[in-house]
Amino acid sequence: MNIEMERVRTTRLREKRGFLGLRFEEGLWRSAAGGIWVASTSTVALSALGAPTGFGTGFDLAAAIVLNVLALALSGIVVAWLLSGVRREVPALAIGAALYTIAALSVIFVFAEIQTGFAIGLAALLTGIGGGGGWVAGVLARRGPWRTKLAAVLSALLAAGFIGLLTVDSRLFGAEENQGVALADAGEAIEALAEADPSQAGDYAYRAFTYGSGEDKHRPEFGESVGLISEPADASGYTSDWPWPRKRFWGFDESELPLNGRVWMPEGDGPWPLVLMVHGNHLMEDYSDEGYGYLGELLASRGFLAISVDENYLNYSVWRGIPDEDMKLRAWILLKHIGQLERFANDPSTPFYEAVDFDRVALLGHSRGGQAVAMAADREAWFAADNALPDRESYRIRAVIAIAPTDTTVDGKTANLKDVAYMTLQGSEDADVNNFYGERQYQRTSFAPGSDAFKTSLYIAGANHGQFNTTWGARDESMPAGLFLKKPDLSGEQQRKIAKVYVSAFLEDALHGNAGYRPLFRDYRAGAGFLPDTSYWSQYEDAGFVPVARYENAGSSEERPEAGITASAAGADAWEREEALDRQKHGKGNSGVVLSWSEEGASYALQADSSFRMSVTNAEDGSLPMLSFSMANLSWLLKENQGAEAAAKDLNIRVEAEDAAGRTANVSLSGIFPIQATPRTSFTWLGWPEAGLGRGQYAQEAESVFQTYLLPLERFGAAGHDVDWNHLRRIVFYFGGAAGQVMLDDIGFAR
Repeated sequence: MNIEMERVRTTRLREKRGFLGLRFEEGLWRSAAGGIWVASTSTVALSALGAPTGFGTGFDLAAAIVLNVLALALSGIVVAWLLSGVRREVPALAIGAALYTIAALSVIFVFAEIQTGFAIGLAALLTGIGGGGGWVAGVLARRGPWRTKLAAVLSALLAAGFIGLLTVDSRLFGAEENQGVALADAGEAIEALAEADPSQAGDYAYRAFTYGSGEDKHRPEFGESVGLISEPADASGYTSDWPWPRKRFWGFDESELPLNGRVWMPEGDGPWPLVLMVHGNHLMEDYSDEGYGYLGELLASRGFLAISVDENYLNYSVWRGIPDEDMKLRAWILLKHIGQLERFANDPSTPFYEAVDFDRVALLGHSRGGQAVAMAADREAWFAADNALPDRESYRIRAVIAIAPTDTTVDGKTANLKDVAYMTLQGSEDADVNNFYGERQYQRTSFAPGSDAFKTSLYIAGANHGQFNTTWGARDESMPAGLFLKKPDLSGEQQRKIAKVYVSAFLEDALHGNAGYRPLFRDYRAGAGFLPDTSYWSQYEDAGFVPVARYENAGSSEERPEAGITASAAGADAWEREEALDRQKHGKGNSGVVLSWSEEGASYALQADSSFRMSVTNAEDGSLPMLSFSMANLSWLLKENQGAEAAAKDLNIRVEAEDAAGRTANVSLSGIFPIQATPRTSFTWLGWPEAGLGRGQYAQEAESVFQTYLLPLERFGAAGHDVDWNHLRRIVFYFGGAAGQVMLDDIGFAR
């Protein structure tokens, strides 16, 4: 009997043998294999969107799907062949598909900078979801009792709910993240803005055209349809890393880099101030230079000659890498553009003839471009010996704008700006450059007495990285990692509105000399009539600032932050000089005094040996100066061990000024400027797995963010007798709230 049964079983197995005489499973196992195929191919297809070949999206998707299906089929065949000697039925298709999918997706996720352990776990999870989904679909498609089908559906729902509880960020369904005080609730600005909305078009008509090599293989506007031919730039002295796939794609190597630009030029008599704009690193095949057209059009209508510079050939490609020394190349190319424009401006046959005011030049950069513009402005640090660049005296860079910039050392150096107006913008939900590196350059920007330049920064709740460029979009990471990122709170239109307001107003001041927009940089609330309603944090300083305490040059004794100044604290658990930290706990190149307290009544005082140095009598209108200081609210750091979450919201500060005779006056800070909680961000819709994405940049939800507070001395209420403002000797900060922690910096007097 046993022999007969074995013969029947063997006969049946032979009858089930399929391709190449191998046998494959049927029924629910085949349905599960089909689900894995769908999950695998869908994920690979989505990943192909983040790895363009340059042949078009249709080709990329089709190639990814076909190759993945072939690989899945081959994996099933290989497993079936390896297990062909096993007498029992084995689900070769399901096993092969699962092994291949886990391996393939793990490699893709690791390549997308997802940490290895999380990448493998995620690949296994997606494989399980695909297999489980296929199994449920198979149960529903077969004939059978309804109880079985209901049980399958309920099992799938329970599994999905369990996965969601383990991984999905609970904040998606709970309270909103703490993003400070909305602009609509932030109160009145210390100084009203008399100028109109700077984001509105000006009075100038303008024309748009391009200049370039005339030989671009991919974009006719720089190729056969180019308006003006430029000379190539030989960068072989700065890089030799130009592999043949990159040369094959672009049609040139490092010895003949094209100088391509999109131009928006006002109509009428010039010369016009020049604004060069440059993108950052993005997928090379997804061109970035056209993404600042909204700024180019606005600036041209307001009397600026705006140019968006093409540096796409220096960007990253999944298939072709990125050139070495790319940061230096980005800055060098900008300087070569200035040289090319000088040649155009001297040629009567070009539209640039006598149309460019090279004494009024501004550079605007985004991401890596934001670092490149600062490097170009500080050219001596990297290009002092390069005689092929335009003469240093032939142009003057008066202003630099950095949008979500990087800030890395290049050849062991960083840019230092002197008497150059500087502005930096950053979004709290930037998932690419997710630290406010622009603050570092802000600290490295200085002014000589009498300079008309200033520096300012703006941190924007709900803004991401890519929406400042119209072509980059709402996802700051390419696929597949981009699937896990949350949509930013601000829309692209809102984010670009902020950029238009600040870029236009900044250049009106720096290049057109219109100081009427200065109140916007001193106090963002001055723009409440036209800025989107979100939370903002800003810093401001100009050459008129007279410091009392900087903390950068303090010695080992914390009691003397500056020469002639003594510091003391009372009622504080701790107070010491520290360096501000970013999300990864790295120093931001800026130090301040950190004070923490657990009971109400803490204070921090600065006392001068004689009296504070400040100018009071030289003001044209006779008004008193303002007490100025920057502060980062760090109370959120206490929440884990002291339950001080509420303190971040309930923090109140009173500032007291005392003259040499002991007469005092004080003011409540919140009565002039709202004290905001530090913006905290969860970048993805994941919960604890968020830390496994990227290079750990999503592990921390906040960083030190400073706000400059300007307190007019006229707003201080005197107690008893009038204070002699010319002889102030002591400033005291009184901290209210049950518990809290702050960092104070750049305390002094401003106009």
